Amino acid sequence: MKTYSFTLGKNNSQHHHSLSLIALLTVAAVLAGCGEKEKAASTQVAAKVNSDEITISQVNSALANVQATPGKTAEEAKQEVLNNLIVQNLADQQAIKAKLDRNPAVMQAIESSKNMILARAYMDPIISGIAKPTTEDVHKFYGEHPELFANRRIYTIRELELESKPDLAATVRDMVTKGKSQDAIAAWAKENNVHSNIQSGVKAAEQLPLEMLTKIATLGAGKMMVVEMTKSISVLQIVNAKAEPIAEAAATNAIQEYLNNSRKKDALENEIKNLKTGAKIEYFGEFQPPAKSTSDTKPVAPESNTKVAEVPKTPDMSKGISGLK
Repeated sequence: MKTYSFTLGKNNSQHHHSLSLIALLTVAAVLAGCGEKEKAASTQVAAKVNSDEITISQVNSALANVQATPGKTAEEAKQEVLNNLIVQNLADQQAIKAKLDRNPAVMQAIESSKNMILARAYMDPIISGIAKPTTEDVHKFYGEHPELFANRRIYTIRELELESKPDLAATVRDMVTKGKSQDAIAAWAKENNVHSNIQSGVKAAEQLPLEMLTKIATLGAGKMMVVEMTKSISVLQIVNAKAEPIAEAAATNAIQEYLNNSRKKDALENEIKNLKTGAKIEYFGEFQPPAKSTSDTKPVAPESNTKVAEVPKTPDMSKGISGLK
């Protein structure tokens, strides 16, 4: 029996610094607990590099973050980790000898890493206490999303992508409403100097953003919908929808993982919101938010039924729920 797993959309981004090799190794030394030269709780020494000691505790800590390699024994893996720590320590010593720890870029990178570690130390206990989804939670989620499970389909989707221009979305929606084909819309776009391209792809229900899936699930073969994005407008057509349902028992682990990740995400977002509410945050220069105009408070006209919230285009519909693999 297949096992299936959800993955949340990856909204997590990391900032990478363009530093020298020595600078990067110095930052790595901080992350590994070597930068501060503090002895670990364990006094057992695995190796000594000049006057610096590398403890067994440090080796085990670094080893815990290394993925197992097929064909490599535990002792070989430990030795490899130790050798890496030795090289790291040597580079660290040379960096300090050359006073690279006073280099502004290195100091900024070390401070950034320190802030990240402290922030994670604060956030980790918040999500570690999140209650695990119950059997009832799983059953409820399964029942509330037949488009993902009982009525799950594999969709063949043809996409016409158009570059975004002022008022173009309204024109495209009007053409779709009047029954114009994708090819006809593409021909119109060419005549009006609007760049476009047509491509096709196959996507399982869980590979589509949930807000898009609820719309697509109601469309029959040949039907189209318009999706607006920041830099483009897509006209999606359902070419085929093949039924491939998933039983609740087979989806249980996937649903539990998804719900667990969702709860962690919600808990972090709620904590961040509370922290921002209780803090005084000021923006300067180009980072100041634009002043609200009177038009911001005007009511928005109802949107066409063929339009959905901004979502990724068909070839990269992996945000939201993805991965019932």
